[in-house]
Amino acid sequence: MHIKYPEYDKSLLSLTSSVLKHYGAESSHASYPYIDDLLARDYMNVVVMLFDGLGTRILEKHLPEDNFLKKHFVESFSSVFPPTTTAATVSVESGLSPAEHGWLGWSIYFSQIDTTVSIFPNTISGSKGVQAADYHVARKFLPYKDIFTKIKEATDNKVQAICVSPYSAYESKTVNQICMTVNDLCHQPGKKYIYTYWPQPDYDMHDKGTKHSRIRKCIEKINDEVEALCSSVENTLFVITADHGLVDTDWLFISDYPDLCECLLRNPCIETRALTFFIKAGKEESFEELFNKYFGKFYLLMTKQQVKETHLFGKGKEHPLFDELMGDYLAIATGNISLDMTPNPNHPMFKAAHAGLTSDEMEIPLIVIKK
Repeated sequence: MHIKYPEYDKSLLSLTSSVLKHYGAESSHASYPYIDDLLARDYMNVVVMLFDGLGTRILEKHLPEDNFLKKHFVESFSSVFPPTTTAATVSVESGLSPAEHGWLGWSIYFSQIDTTVSIFPNTISGSKGVQAADYHVARKFLPYKDIFTKIKEATDNKVQAICVSPYSAYESKTVNQICMTVNDLCHQPGKKYIYTYWPQPDYDMHDKGTKHSRIRKCIEKINDEVEALCSSVENTLFVITADHGLVDTDWLFISDYPDLCECLLRNPCIETRALTFFIKAGKEESFEELFNKYFGKFYLLMTKQQVKETHLFGKGKEHPLFDELMGDYLAIATGNISLDMTPNPNHPMFKAAHAGLTSDEMEIPLIVIKK
């Protein structure tokens, strides 16, 4: 399995920078020249559709060459780090790198409330849905201005900027509903930027693995619905992509190594394939030695300083809390083994996972339909 680092100048972040640039909104990151050229044609509607987990390798596994999405495949490009929904979709919705917006992964430790929080659902990590606070913790401590607001402000509200997903004001509960909503919006007057998010095929792959027949049916459904949508509108640019891919995985558990656990100040967090570790004072050397002894074949261990020097989470002005969120060490999966603290008593372990440094997780498809 090939190690693949993010290429931010040709990534979801540069795609979003091209969109911001097109509408005259400020962006501090390099744009994507290919997308810049497409947007220069000044379509009435620009539609970016993101399908969770539909990485390049997943698309290759399940769709023949003559299917609609494969016929309009342009090239692979890069997710952000970590290649996971939280970090990637917030970059798409903000135009910021993960280092800038701070939404680094599924679970983050907030010293302000001394709690590790699953930040999308706003629950205490590892609990059965117990709310972390009576406010949304990540939105309070990691606020950002979204791309929709930026576009509206830059164009004096002359361009509508809209999100269509199961969680947005344009709530759509199936991929068919998402496509119907986009179709309706594209037929309304005025210029529009439309971003859509659908949580499949990621959801099914976590449950079934990347090769299951259910995944093929799910992707075929996406293919057919997008093809029908594209055939029904004009003067519209469609960009179809993903936030990450997935790999089938086996699991190891840190709790099985008591001497390593003795070094930990608290449980690691962010993602199981991109773990931040908080270490007791004076235990750093022991931690490094033990972690590499037990898991060095499967994970790359980096100090916080190494992470910052390599700009793994992207360039730009780091969020004021970035140093704290990062912990002391970052361990990143480089193969098919994933790490968790303990088996999850509330849920079977995922059969496929993401957030590591493999090409299967990092490479995503750029699919373009010009109407």
